[in-house]
Amino acid sequence: MTETNINLQPNYWNEVWQKEGSDTWRRYPGCFGRICWAVGHFNEVLELGCGTGVLARQLLDFGNTVTGLDISEAAIAQLPPEIKGVVSTLPDIPLPDNSFDVVVATEVLEHLDDDRTCVKETVRVLRPGGRAFFGVPNDCLGPEEEPEHIRKYTAETLSDLLSPYGFVFIE
Repeated sequence: MTETNINLQPNYWNEVWQKEGSDTWRRYPGCFGRICWAVGHFNEVLELGCGTGVLARQLLDFGNTVTGLDISEAAIAQLPPEIKGVVSTLPDIPLPDNSFDVVVATEVLEHLDDDRTCVKETVRVLRPGGRAFFGVPNDCLGPEEEPEHIRKYTAETLSDLLSPYGFVFIE
């Protein structure tokens, strides 16, 4: 599926982010607010699939140090200078082991051919005792409804994906 996965085409996402910019509709206020509250203050945070940094900016406002990773150079170019930007294609995370207190990925896993490797990479870059937060559509918007999505997740399938790495809380 990798060859046809539109999510692995940087030019596709460059066009999306050049058009939407920081005024994107991809704001998810309820989800982002809960994540900021759960992440807390004064952590080293990595946001996977950060886009133009809507959530990253909010995490920064909480006193966190934030690094954003996205496939799109156009998105990374729109991050404020306080947020370190990394251009990369998931599931690879080209950052050192044990680098972050928290990793956040919202609306990302459903786009990836290899979600398992992305979760393994997330665990690799977390410091001991670190936490990861993943947000996915709840049993909706599969490939038949949303061509950017590779799969649907249910509470059970998400728990199966994440539980080998520790405690899982699904809301």
